[in-house]
Amino acid sequence: MSGKETGSSTTVPATGGQDIDELDTPAPANPSRSPKRFLVPSLIGLAILGGIGWIVFNRIIFPILMFSQMKPQFTEVDLSNPQTATIEDASDYAASLDSRQSVTLQPRVSGQIDAIFVQAGDRVQQGQRLLQIDAAEQQAQVSSRTAAAATAAAEVEAAQADVANANDTLRSLQAQRASALSNVQLNQREYERYLDLYNQGASSRQILDQRLNALQTAQAALRQADANIQAQRSAINRTQATVNRYQRALQQSQANINEGQAQLQFYTIAAPFTGVVGNIPAKVGDFVDTGTQLLTLTQNDQLEVQIQVPLERAGDLRAGLPVKLLDNRDRVLQTGRISFISPSVDPTTQSVQAKARFTNAGQLRTAQFVRTRVVWSTSPGVTVPTTAISRLGGRDFIFVAQPFQDSGCKAPAAGQGPPVKVEPTQLTAVQKPIKLGKIIGNNQEVIEGVTASDRIVTSGILQLQNCTPIAASKP
Repeated sequence: MSGKETGSSTTVPATGGQDIDELDTPAPANPSRSPKRFLVPSLIGLAILGGIGWIVFNRIIFPILMFSQMKPQFTEVDLSNPQTATIEDASDYAASLDSRQSVTLQPRVSGQIDAIFVQAGDRVQQGQRLLQIDAAEQQAQVSSRTAAAATAAAEVEAAQADVANANDTLRSLQAQRASALSNVQLNQREYERYLDLYNQGASSRQILDQRLNALQTAQAALRQADANIQAQRSAINRTQATVNRYQRALQQSQANINEGQAQLQFYTIAAPFTGVVGNIPAKVGDFVDTGTQLLTLTQNDQLEVQIQVPLERAGDLRAGLPVKLLDNRDRVLQTGRISFISPSVDPTTQSVQAKARFTNAGQLRTAQFVRTRVVWSTSPGVTVPTTAISRLGGRDFIFVAQPFQDSGCKAPAAGQGPPVKVEPTQLTAVQKPIKLGKIIGNNQEVIEGVTASDRIVTSGILQLQNCTPIAASKP
């Protein structure tokens, strides 16, 4: 009996921490209707609805509220007025520079170079010594000719002294002739007086013959005086001829001296004008003659540009047209004017050569190739920045800022966000077609479409369309 009781009273462990009384509680009749089965789906559904609502509020409702409370924001752009400028009708040409004065110096005498006083690149003044050729032999010749001239001068002085002495003798003979002439005249009167007395019988024939003999003696003395004078004059002429011969010899000697001194000057090579020394192929000690090139000298203060103008523009060439020298950045270096137009056409290039003179500022060199711009004519015009120009459908446009009420727009251009309501005075970008001309640096000429009083948009044109409200950027 006790063994069965002991076995029947064995305790069974509770599952899940429940006591035995709960195990003995009967289970519900329909487990599928328990509230736990609806809790999780309900929470998931609420989460989904909440997320959708948040997205709708954040993406739609909140932006609408923000836009409704914000003021309209217009596109900010830079505005400026077109610039008035002088528009040039000009053509650019490649040209070459030539010096107005450039020479290769060669000697006019032969000899050995004794000294060179300059170096390549030196700037020299007119008359400055450049080279010296040994002139010892020529100097000796000049000295010899000078001595010969001194001898000739002494001979001339001696001959002139002889002429002076002969003239003194002539004057003495002329005095003797005057005395002889007086004696003749006296004897002539005496003879005539005694001839009258003889004819009257008051004098003898013997006395008359004596008087005739005295007259004839006086006449012979006069004739001798005349002959002496004539002979003295001949002697004077001969002496004067000697003087003339010696004077010619002296002149020839002086001419020889001058020639020698002139030749002596050729041994010193001097600068014929102010300029810059170029290449010096000659060296000290070289023997040179009239065909040897000593050095080059160039005057770069004044340069001449040679332009080949095509025939299609050659008819517009005229003296005085402005010509500009340009650098590689299109900046003007110098300005000159056409000074020469060739009367003929180059058969090879079919062009006409024109020349213009320029004052060299120091950066230009002979034989240098340069860019030139011939200005055919000038006229006033209007230019705008190239950044303000847009091109659409093969046409050029520009945006002009005008009040909305004057723009001709019926409504502002649609942009991002809700429609914008603009005031009549609100600036509006109006797209206007234009006709373009020449490009001048970063600007371009506008022939038609804008005036100097218009306010044009110069930035942000890619963000604009016709009738877009805009606001001027603050400086």
